[in-house]
Amino acid sequence: MNVLDMFSRKNWRANLIDAMISKLGLSREMRQLPGNRAVMQRATRRCLHCDSSEACQQWLASADTPRSAPAYCRNHDLFERVIAGMEA
Repeated sequence: MNVLDMFSRKNWRANLIDAMISKLGLSREMRQLPGNRAVMQRATRRCLHCDSSEACQQWLASADTPRSAPAYCRNHDLFERVIAGMEA
C-alpha cells in the first residue's frame, strides 16, 4: 500500500464516522461532549481499524432514521451513551 492509498483509506474511514454521527443525529452532542477532541480521536481510531467498513457503508446508505448504530460498530457503545444522555 502506497502513501496515497493510506491517506485515501483514512479519508474514506473518516467520512464513514462523520456520516454515522450525522445519520444518528449526534453532531451537536458529539461536539458538546467534555473532552470532545480526545473522544473524537479515539472514535476515529476505532473506525480506522474496523473490519466492517463495507458493511458500514451499506448500512449508512440503507438506514433511513436509525435509533442506534449497528451492533458491529466499534463506536456503538459510545453512540449509545451519547443517545442516552440526549434522552435524559
